[in-house]
Amino acid sequence: MAVISPYSHYFITNDGAQLHYLDKGQGPTLLMLPTWNISCEVFKYQFDDLSSQYRILTLDMRGHGLSQKVTHGYKVHRLAKDLHEFIEHLQLKELILLGHNFGATIICCYLELFGSSPLSKLIFIDRAATPMMNPIWNQTEIQNYGPTSDPKSIDQLCDQIASSQDDHFMKVFSNCMLSKSASDEKRQLLLDNSDTLPKKAAASLLYDAFYQDWRSLFPKITLPTLVIGGRASLISASSQYWTSQQIPNAKLVIFEEHEGGKHFPFIENPSYFNQVINNFIQSS
Repeated sequence: MAVISPYSHYFITNDGAQLHYLDKGQGPTLLMLPTWNISCEVFKYQFDDLSSQYRILTLDMRGHGLSQKVTHGYKVHRLAKDLHEFIEHLQLKELILLGHNFGATIICCYLELFGSSPLSKLIFIDRAATPMMNPIWNQTEIQNYGPTSDPKSIDQLCDQIASSQDDHFMKVFSNCMLSKSASDEKRQLLLDNSDTLPKKAAASLLYDAFYQDWRSLFPKITLPTLVIGGRASLISASSQYWTSQQIPNAKLVIFEEHEGGKHFPFIENPSYFNQVINNFIQSS
């Protein structure tokens, strides 16, 4: 469960949603966006460590974490608008923007809607080009694009989430997204910051997220970009390689399975992850 931090702050969007964020440190600014249904406090190890060198911002998207549980706006484009308003609210410039999975989807939508003028670098973690399977794709296309589900399965999953009365799904999700070797402490960190959205909002947002397709956007990205994947992730390492090849001059880092290379490398192997992030920020 997310807790109030001395580094907590709030701002209000133009449609009245109060969003929570954490702000710590000085120097170049790194803003980190968590994935679907996860609180921004999941970046604890980055917030604590990297804030000695950088200004670290982490944002709870609407309905997530300590942000207001509004009844409206649970669409990818609205969350991208929230991000735009947040950047303008803090008057951020030369911003390094990091998105984990769904957080990277929000960044892609932001780029399409608002451009990249306040940004300096991008970091995408474990994000498929499009998560929805198309039955006409051949095996090479599936490996490249990284889909993880089909329309029927997503309909069933979203119906299950919307009608659920407990946190069973997120417990299963958390367990399968971490390596078997992950410590109890790290499992608890993920569990404590999971299942933060109202159930119907979680289902609506997940459904919208699965129908996003960023294949045509990637070649248009001109900012220095780091793509991070995991060898044992549900989102294939081959799809992360393909993504890095589509974005001009992008860099690629794949975490091997023994390095915490599933869906949450920043939890499983924070020291190496933070080193990778620091090296990329410092690179020309």
